[in-house]
Amino acid sequence: MSHQITARRFAAATVLACAGVLVVLRGRLGLSYITAHPVAYAMLTAGVLLGELLPVTIPRRGDEQITVSTSFSLAVLVLGGLGPALLSQLVASLAQDLAVRKAWWRIRFNFGQYGLSLAAASAAITAFTVMPNPDAGRPFSGADVPIILLGAAAFVVVNAGVVGAAVAMYQGTPLGRYFRKDVGFTAVSGGVLLCLAPIVAAAAAYSSALIPLFVLPMTAIYRAGRQAARSEHAAHHDQLTGLPNRIAFHDTVNAVLEDESRPASVLLMDLNRFKEVNDTLGHRYGDELLRRIAERLRASVGDEHALARLGGDEFAVFTQVSGEAALEFARRVGDDLRTSFELGDFVVETDASVGVASFPDDGRDLETLLQKADVAMYRAKETHASVAAYDERHDHNSPAKLALTADLRQAVETDQIVVWYQPLLDLGTGRVTGVEALVRWQHPDLGLLLPGAFLDMAEHTSLIKPLTQKVLDLAMGQIVQWRQMGVEVSVAVNVSTRMLIDPGFAARVRQALTVYEIPPRLLRLEVTESALMADPVVARAVLTELDEGGVEISIDDFGTGYSSLAYLADLPVSEVKIDRGFVSRMEVGSSAAVIVRSTIDLGHHLGLRVVAEGVEEIETLEQLRDLGCDVAQGYGISRPMTVQDTTQWLRRSRSPGEEGGAPVISIVEAA
Repeated sequence: MSHQITARRFAAATVLACAGVLVVLRGRLGLSYITAHPVAYAMLTAGVLLGELLPVTIPRRGDEQITVSTSFSLAVLVLGGLGPALLSQLVASLAQDLAVRKAWWRIRFNFGQYGLSLAAASAAITAFTVMPNPDAGRPFSGADVPIILLGAAAFVVVNAGVVGAAVAMYQGTPLGRYFRKDVGFTAVSGGVLLCLAPIVAAAAAYSSALIPLFVLPMTAIYRAGRQAARSEHAAHHDQLTGLPNRIAFHDTVNAVLEDESRPASVLLMDLNRFKEVNDTLGHRYGDELLRRIAERLRASVGDEHALARLGGDEFAVFTQVSGEAALEFARRVGDDLRTSFELGDFVVETDASVGVASFPDDGRDLETLLQKADVAMYRAKETHASVAAYDERHDHNSPAKLALTADLRQAVETDQIVVWYQPLLDLGTGRVTGVEALVRWQHPDLGLLLPGAFLDMAEHTSLIKPLTQKVLDLAMGQIVQWRQMGVEVSVAVNVSTRMLIDPGFAARVRQALTVYEIPPRLLRLEVTESALMADPVVARAVLTELDEGGVEISIDDFGTGYSSLAYLADLPVSEVKIDRGFVSRMEVGSSAAVIVRSTIDLGHHLGLRVVAEGVEEIETLEQLRDLGCDVAQGYGISRPMTVQDTTQWLRRSRSPGEEGGAPVISIVEAA
């Protein structure tokens, strides 16, 4: 909106400047040519009017237009002077502006810019000659042609400068960038038309009957210009929706990004479940939906932001705000797309995921910003959010992440991957029934890295499988060492989605148990609800095979996914772990306490052991025991520990004289 205000102020200044110039040149505003040659003047004015009513839009410059009227208006200037030329041009301009219902401030601006342009041409011509001379048989000689062309050049320069500055301000484009972009086009198009002016003037002076003959060549010029404009428009616009395409988006955005002091953001949006529309209803309905979405986006985004269709169901918006303002704008656009459309006999519900990348923090060129916005958009899809801002932590293609990925590959093959352990306390017996294996990366340069620094990255690459296998091998080796010390506890290992949907995973686990000579009951595999839902058929088959081999299955972070206990009852699952988010908010009477109590009761009715994660307070521990929860885990019992510390902790926690079995620890001591 600020750009439009600036453009309007410039338009007002142009009108005032024109008025001032005409006051100075008032002595040249005589209209005697009109009365002396009414027929010629009428025909020339008709040419000006026809040229104004048939403008050619310049596609890459918004709604800026060129017209063939200038050939006739400059001819009037040569023959009759500034007054008649100005009158013809202003009458024609007013007729065209009213016909297309332009705003009054734009109508006034056109008066101003044409007045300044014609005044500049008149000043250039009269500075070197006595023209115009309407009563002379020959209004100008061959020696005057260069002077007329000088006047034409003055008209082109002033007109292009004033109009170009106004359009650049209105679009928020830097002036230098705007004029450098199409200076050649402006010179050629304006020059060709104005060079015809001396010919039109000579013909009109010879006989008014010759003026209509210029209609055919002018029509040819007009049609050629229209065809060129159509070709230019097609090259920069999407054929299906009519929105600017990727090329036009690049031109618009890169022009603004030249000014690094201005905040800006790129929004990349992708329609959710669009493929279902195409697959179910057909591409005809899919295309119609895209057209309707484009119309909705035009209305939502407005003129002050750049909108484009990049391809498929991807749309992009460029806005000159950043930070929270950009996120709020993205939420509004996303909300506007959360609607329904009637497509023939069908009603289609739509929504979109929007990623936001900001300039210059996330990138200094459009390609980088689009790449970062794409990362943010897929993060929004993964988290089922409508909008997400770019965060390098979720960018698995950033240079830092790529370097870390290479390091992780080497770490899996060496001893940099280590396992820490966190005890699990049986609330009924006070015994430590097992421990959970938690992966850590002892990076040679970055120090000890927690799973959040690398696990998600491994999930998106082929490294998750060897990493999980590494943790399994370390955990099984540790089980062997503890048994040799007389300490027997089960070890729980987290299993990723990729492992769970690998049909050969169960066989490899059974083989490893055989190699390490470990009873299957000492290994528990933890899977998440989302992993189960990734491919339920394969996951069920893998879990069934593991269960038949004696390996227990635990559902981790229960309550954060989309499954249910009824669904879990059909799977070979022996345990559910209530997510720490519910356990940590277990104030008496809270909704979280109700969820925990209900999960414990339902779990027991289905024959499942229930584990509470995130136990940090003695009050929570006692509350869980009163509710009948089976096992507790959390900082209130013990933080994750190294192998050495875990071994010492387990040995200290054994009952006096106990040589084997589970270590014992009292609830009070644990807290």
